[in-house]
Amino acid sequence: MTSPYTYAIKLSGGLLLAAVLSSCTLFPSSPGGPDTPRSLAERMERHTQVLQKTIGPRNSRQPKSMEAAAKYIENNFSDMGYAVTLQPVTGGNSKKEAAIYNIVVYKPGLFSDNQSIVVGANYDSDERFNNGSGAAVLMETARDLRDIATNHNIYFVAYANGAQSPGQSGPSGAGVHAKMLSGLIGASNILGMINLEPQKTAVPGEGEQTKEAEPQTPVLFLTTPRGQEFAAQCAAPFAKSWEQPPSTLHRKTAAINSNDRHYAALDIPTLSCKCEYSVTDSRTKNYVQALTDMIHQVADNDVSKTDKQPDAAQKPKQP
Repeated sequence: MTSPYTYAIKLSGGLLLAAVLSSCTLFPSSPGGPDTPRSLAERMERHTQVLQKTIGPRNSRQPKSMEAAAKYIENNFSDMGYAVTLQPVTGGNSKKEAAIYNIVVYKPGLFSDNQSIVVGANYDSDERFNNGSGAAVLMETARDLRDIATNHNIYFVAYANGAQSPGQSGPSGAGVHAKMLSGLIGASNILGMINLEPQKTAVPGEGEQTKEAEPQTPVLFLTTPRGQEFAAQCAAPFAKSWEQPPSTLHRKTAAINSNDRHYAALDIPTLSCKCEYSVTDSRTKNYVQALTDMIHQVADNDVSKTDKQPDAAQKPKQP
């Protein structure tokens, strides 16, 4: 990794390349190593083991742990072939605390101008729950979508300062990203935001339930009235590859307390996905595959033939 990090935005031919960010310091090496397990189950278990057990609690009071977690996630995205940008959430103070960052990956679409979707999850933790499964799912859906071309742009964002109650840990990473991106491309060009909530059951060995759960509603979609149409678009492809359609619960924007609230406040359609299965449950593989199908199809919709360029059939080059 090089320093400084630059997140430069350039609108050229309708392609958003990046967004300008201030410089940051090099992070120390993180656990995990370059070897990638072959199976999804092994990767999910490794992600949560590293984030929950090896690194441990990750929040503004443990800046070194935040640095290690950011480095771990950055390395995984880089190993997939993505270009990674660190977006400052807090600037840091040499006498008080270190700076912390969102980890941002941008996957350009084939045909769209600035139209984009955002897929995000926390990588920090509160004091009670820190298994990192939301960030694990984020990384694995990004892996599945790596070589799949989509019409619209996709931002994969691992957020800092999202797991704790508002106001307890400084600025929210999701709030910082929502404000930046909407200011640069316009909120109307953000077609929707998909928030990946952590799975409730921790990895084995943490005193939590380890057997496969049998929840009445294995997957729940939470959305706002503004996001009802977007949620319906997401549910259709998800249901095709899932054992049962996800239930959808509509809430007022003021009642949403996850990352998606910052996008919903800008009148952007949002969807928060909650899965009751354990990370180590065999059905998590089906959940990640269903999310991949959902993100792919949602990022592929709404582009008319007249908007497509002559070379549209070509896949975008991987960063």
